[in-house]
Amino acid sequence: MENTGERHILGCDFVNQADYYIHLMHIASYEYAIKFASFKKVLDYGCGSGYGSFLLAKKAENVIAVDISLEAVEYAKENFASENLIFKEVKDLGYQKFDLITSFQVIEHVPNDKEYIYKLKNLLNPGGILLLTTPDKSNRLFNHIQKPWNIYHLKEYSTKSMNRLLKMYFDNYEILKISSTPELVLHEIQRRKKQRLITLPCTLFFYPNFLRIFLLRLQTKLYRILMKLRNRNNGSSLTLEIQKEAPFSKFTSNDIEISKDPIYPTDLYVICKL
Repeated sequence: MENTGERHILGCDFVNQADYYIHLMHIASYEYAIKFASFKKVLDYGCGSGYGSFLLAKKAENVIAVDISLEAVEYAKENFASENLIFKEVKDLGYQKFDLITSFQVIEHVPNDKEYIYKLKNLLNPGGILLLTTPDKSNRLFNHIQKPWNIYHLKEYSTKSMNRLLKMYFDNYEILKISSTPELVLHEIQRRKKQRLITLPCTLFFYPNFLRIFLLRLQTKLYRILMKLRNRNNGSSLTLEIQKEAPFSKFTSNDIEISKDPIYPTDLYVICKL
């Protein structure tokens, strides 16, 4: 399965510390969810490569994991099979109820977020729990004037905008934030702030999506050409860059913080209770 960065794949090299932080954040999101999963019927909605569904299955009664991509579903079946875990495409989910639903890094991709939340709510049993994660746009985008610089994202959320959405469907919910020790997380914070500035000319709020995506892809293509030229002149390579950054591997998913108000948040972690 191609590593586009949108479906997290275990075992890939980490280019830098920001990349490694994102990896740990994905793992920690599922590890945090495990405490809600014991002996429960679980749906992992947007399972990607399947590693998180596999983690949930270790504690859950059973897990159904779905994704819009057949390629992702086939990859998950091949790499993360378990007796109490079923992978399938979203279109084959059918109608059933679950005690816990996880949907991590998905909502920013959906065309209709209201329909998405409504659908997931209706898949919960009474007393069920819905867990969501999504990037916190507060340090990713200039407010009011910028659309997402990630070409796969249709919309990004602040605590305020997420709160407006959730209160339409849930009376009981909490919005936590994901972060880490400054030594680890500040690399990702700095990367995001740099991205929002560099990509601003391509992501102005009044651009239609097709133009935004075209400009971002053009910018990325030009950047890669310039990097190849620079590396050729300097005799450097990506492999050397990876080796240079190796000390960040001292961090683990235990270093990821999920709390109400961390100093350096990168993502939102939403807990909705029916």
